Amino acid sequence: MSGLIFCSFKQAAKPYYLESAKQNIYSIEELCYFLQDNIYLLDENIMTTEFCDWLEMEVEAVNLAQKLRRILEGGKGFRVFCMQIILDSGYFSKNEMQFLGMRLQKMDHQTNYENRKIKADQLMEKKKYLAAIEEYRSLLLSATDSPSDVRVSGDIWHNMGTAYANMLCFERAVNCYEKAYKLSHRADSLKAASQAVCFLEDTERVQWFLQQHHISKEQYAGMKKNLAELVHLTEASAEFGKILELSRLAQASFAQAKSEIYVQVEAWKEQYISYKG
Repeated sequence: MSGLIFCSFKQAAKPYYLESAKQNIYSIEELCYFLQDNIYLLDENIMTTEFCDWLEMEVEAVNLAQKLRRILEGGKGFRVFCMQIILDSGYFSKNEMQFLGMRLQKMDHQTNYENRKIKADQLMEKKKYLAAIEEYRSLLLSATDSPSDVRVSGDIWHNMGTAYANMLCFERAVNCYEKAYKLSHRADSLKAASQAVCFLEDTERVQWFLQQHHISKEQYAGMKKNLAELVHLTEASAEFGKILELSRLAQASFAQAKSEIYVQVEAWKEQYISYKG
């Protein structure tokens, strides 16, 4: 779907919160726009009478709400529920409806574990790191000792490490990357762990890591130098440096850092508003 979209239904004054996606929606069109690229972020939690009531009362999609209630009463599944929204929305072209139908059918044939893994990966792509970590941890609890699950668990630990690194929680990132490497022996997991270690202030932890993975002090110094050059070359290096400065200040004294963090967050809010135009 591209171009200008005209809303066929009323925009809600009160949004509906998509729990599985951690996002508010205000209209049918907004839900469809979300569905188009993030269908794995939805699950059976949307199949409620509360959602049907919201459609009827807030966006005045009375006919759709009644159809969805009948689907619930008939005990039909998630795919049928979603397809009814897709068909009645007037948002999608015929080809787009066929594509989404095939994707929903694929979800039907995949295991719940596979669908939840894709959901967590999509949360990562949307930079919803805490929600992604929560989903990843839930997946690890249900993993088995089978070779396929061990491989997937290695991928999950790696992705969790990336989520923590993006939030500047480097100690947790290192731990996750190490667990990933232990399970799957992926070279990129060890490389990512080595890079995250370069940001740690705990010298004992750093030394332990270097010894465990047979990394010399010269190699470690080279890695730090390469990372410093990379940070220097990035356009966001000033912002990244500020984040690191605040992180270190907070570790030393959160009370002292609190006011500076507040000022910086307010500056980022203003910057975000300016980007929206």
